[in-house]
Amino acid sequence: MVTSIHRLIPGLVLLAAALSAAHAQDTAKPVATVNGRPVSQAAFDQALARALNQGGVDTPALRAAVKSQLIARELFAQEAKKRQLDRDPAVAAAVEEARINAMVARYLNEAIRPKPVTEEDVRAQYERIKATLGPEEYKLRLIVSRDRARADEALAGARLGRSFAALAQQYSVAPSARRGGELDWVSFRSPATEGRTNGLPLVVAQAVEKMRQGDVSEVLPLNDQWLIVRLEERRPTVVPTFEQARAALRNMLAARELERATTELVGALVKEAQIAQ
Repeated sequence: MVTSIHRLIPGLVLLAAALSAAHAQDTAKPVATVNGRPVSQAAFDQALARALNQGGVDTPALRAAVKSQLIARELFAQEAKKRQLDRDPAVAAAVEEARINAMVARYLNEAIRPKPVTEEDVRAQYERIKATLGPEEYKLRLIVSRDRARADEALAGARLGRSFAALAQQYSVAPSARRGGELDWVSFRSPATEGRTNGLPLVVAQAVEKMRQGDVSEVLPLNDQWLIVRLEERRPTVVPTFEQARAALRNMLAARELERATTELVGALVKEAQIAQ
């Protein structure tokens, strides 16, 4: 039960993070009135923010277009209410869902108290990551199969010169299959040891250490799966400076802390609750 609830945590984290903008109280003068009903400044600000997030440029023309859309929406809403569509069960269910989401978001904003990320935290994370890097980094493609026979077929195809990317799309069950098995650049200290491969399975890292650019590994066993890796490229490790990495690291640590605080809150609530399934 606790595990299933914990799967909801990433969504709860996003809900809490978005709350401040979504639920700020608005006492400003409405941007328009439609048949006596106000179009609030808060609604306008939120609609404008969405337009900007979708690539719009903040110009008088965009603001006028956003206001026109809100006025049109209010007109549609008034006409719908005349037809008593506000009593439609589907509409009522959607309204209730929105009400619950808004209430939960408000609660999360008040109840979750993540610790602030300090400059020392960011610096320490930067040094930890640097310590895991080796002198070289690798660009890899990977095929993951749950069936040894299919893995052997994929390897045979690679040995015959078929495109490894096409083989990955055909045979791999990993999420990277959509990208032809392509993985992000990765670096690790050599010799590779368990837990110090920056996310690569140890068996893959150990194979990569011995490979030359363009090589394809044998079929590698990993639990109940079978892996084949191709070394696309290797190069000296590129380490960004602390200044270059600071913002990304701070955001990562803040997101991690928010998730930790959310997990802690969920655990406390589950512990106190009586839940039957």
